[in-house]
Amino acid sequence: MRIGAHIWIGKGLVSAVETASRLGCNCFQIFVQNPRSWKRTKREDAEVMNFIREAKKQNLSPVVAHMPYILNLASPDKKIVKMSQNLLEYEMMECERLKIGYYVIHPGSHKGAGVEAGIKILTENLKPFINSEVKILLENTAGQGNTVGGRWEEFEYIFERYGKKIGLCLDTAHSFQAGYDIREKDILYEMIDIIKKVSYPGSIFIIHSNDSPSPRGSHLDRHQHIGKGYLGEETFELLIRDEYLGTLPFIIETPKEDIEMDRRNLDILREIGKRYKRI
Repeated sequence: MRIGAHIWIGKGLVSAVETASRLGCNCFQIFVQNPRSWKRTKREDAEVMNFIREAKKQNLSPVVAHMPYILNLASPDKKIVKMSQNLLEYEMMECERLKIGYYVIHPGSHKGAGVEAGIKILTENLKPFINSEVKILLENTAGQGNTVGGRWEEFEYIFERYGKKIGLCLDTAHSFQAGYDIREKDILYEMIDIIKKVSYPGSIFIIHSNDSPSPRGSHLDRHQHIGKGYLGEETFELLIRDEYLGTLPFIIETPKEDIEMDRRNLDILREIGKRYKRI
């Protein structure tokens, strides 16, 4: 079983690898650059090679990249779309340099144009990137505001167009906040069946393992430490003991208070994994 965390890169890529290793991770996620800036980070080849070497040395796989918060590929605003595509092109190229296999994308906001329009805009704007060496994973959202991707059925149009060229990242907190009571085994399995129908079997590649500080159906995109929110440790036990979900990488994106809280969250997942012989 692969268990990891989102690691900040403020002190450099190699430092992020070292942090992941200290936490006992065997996979991890990063931002390629400042997630709130349109500015490109200039990265020397030596740093890239050191990152690849150290990640391999520490048996960290997969390494996952997460899109910057500012990208919006579902926007009807052509200027925003062009800026988003330009930055995404750079980020995908950096991922190829860094030998990162997966790139997680939030579907974006339709800005009032409607979900159907937003999905069609997103689908068209993904076209230049789907044949990359880096596999794009669409992450489900909490369904807040004008975002798309709060209901799994909304992804069907995209998969009809691109099939297995893209995949999914399942966020536990977002699922719950969007209205799916994944604390209940039957509802969790119903949700997985929906995902299979709108995409393909095996379309989930990563699980963002976050508890929720807000109740089911709140549509508030917030994360909480595992066992400290409405989902509870029992929900993650349901996920890990499942024959399909329990084989996927679990990556926490819990509040960054200090490294010990990351360690605590990871330890909970590891203990559950050991209980069900995933580790």
